[in-house]
Amino acid sequence: MLGTLLILGSLILSSAVYAPWTTLGTGYAITSNVHGIDILPGTPVTVTAGTLDNRVVNVTFRWHRPNESVAWEDVVNVWTNGTMGQWNNGTWALIRYAQDTHVPDEVGEWGVQAFFQDSEGRDRAGLEDVIKIKATSFNAVPEIPLGTIAAAATMFVAFGLFIIVKKKRTPKILHGVN
Repeated sequence: MLGTLLILGSLILSSAVYAPWTTLGTGYAITSNVHGIDILPGTPVTVTAGTLDNRVVNVTFRWHRPNESVAWEDVVNVWTNGTMGQWNNGTWALIRYAQDTHVPDEVGEWGVQAFFQDSEGRDRAGLEDVIKIKATSFNAVPEIPLGTIAAAATMFVAFGLFIIVKKKRTPKILHGVN
């Protein structure tokens, strides 16, 4: 039973980690390995941007701290691996990717924007579109290892007490006596 619950829980959590490329049909998309989930500070976060626009040569990733100041800004060249994606109009194109990884060092709601640029450094997607739909976020939560250990220990102690009390309250059946 416990094994089944662990497997079911890991399947649910693993499906929640990866956000779909719902905006790739517009030509531009961004997601992360922790999209929409809480993480502990010190956990590496990898953000992946994808585009169908063959004029894009690099992506600028802008990482925003919880107070909205810019923590990092990195320009990354795009690359392809042969996978294709479909524009909203039905046309197929090679997907160009760029990835950036950082380790958040503060608790709170972080945000990452991706700016898709051509060979002359111009943004391919309109700035307003980039801010609206070409961003991802995650929440860094405080790490409390003793709290987690204490909660697990409390659960096992409570289960043990339940078993002991149940055994004491269960009437003993005398065999052979009517």
